[in-house]
Amino acid sequence: MTRFLCLLIAFTGMFAVAACGNGNTPTNGANTPDNTAGGGGGNGGGAPAKIIITAIPDDNADKLKEHFGAIAKYLEGKIGIPVEYMHVENYAASVTALANGQAHMSWMGGVTTVQADQKTEGGAVVVCCRDIDKKFKTYFIGNAEAGVRKVDDLKMMAEKGEGASFTFGSKGSTSGHLMPRYYFKKQSGKNPEDVFGSVSYSGSHDLTLEQVANGTHVAGALNYATYDKASQELKDKAPIIYTTPTYVDYSFVARKDLGDELIGKIRDALTSLDKSSDEGKKILGFMKAEKLVKAEMSEWDGIKAVMESGVDIGG
Repeated sequence: MTRFLCLLIAFTGMFAVAACGNGNTPTNGANTPDNTAGGGGGNGGGAPAKIIITAIPDDNADKLKEHFGAIAKYLEGKIGIPVEYMHVENYAASVTALANGQAHMSWMGGVTTVQADQKTEGGAVVVCCRDIDKKFKTYFIGNAEAGVRKVDDLKMMAEKGEGASFTFGSKGSTSGHLMPRYYFKKQSGKNPEDVFGSVSYSGSHDLTLEQVANGTHVAGALNYATYDKASQELKDKAPIIYTTPTYVDYSFVARKDLGDELIGKIRDALTSLDKSSDEGKKILGFMKAEKLVKAEMSEWDGIKAVMESGVDIGG
């Protein structure tokens, strides 16, 4: 595992949606010919009649629909092409939608960014990521009523948490599963299943926080951005007990067959968002970012190395 930790360090400052591989399809029927990404927009072809964007469902569905609906409206005004958000029910569906042409672009986590590149056989490109995504991190949290206290490292957590119930987020999540599991094994020398009485998967970061706060589980792991924007009441009920080292996570990933010109316009539109406008303030505020920045697929090689180290992410 030392090799993979070195790779991680080499790519510290990296940024997340990960597929579980269960093949679920999008929920709004965006598989009509007008919406398929594969039918146009290549380097030598015309732009599609409509741009479809999707995202990993790592938060409350209504919040995601509102947020990415706002991004769709913003992009439409900037690139002059209708843009529509398509909600999907799980991480796997976000990768599938991009790979099979039901979506042109997707907001993804570290694992799903790598999977999109793999499933399109190199036919995907990172458009941009948030400034915070190049130095992302995971919080381990504990139920306050259970008396869980801060630990110096995850070896100490393993010693103190034996027999307790623990939850990750989605099995395909970078910050909610892959990286916290990786660091737990690296620091403690044990798999979570060898320590905790039960290991569950809540499905999303907001649910992980809720379940630890209400005592469904004694401890859990979730991304720091979701935790930081939560209510103080939830934070008081589920305080942070450990923060991982940083790694790369989320990104906007697009199909290369949109063409360099259109991808460039989308990238310019997203990276030009700033909080001086009401629109930019709303979008960046939800994303917990100051700005969106350019990035390259190669920056996710460290995540790919951890995925190849044998961590079970499903699929």
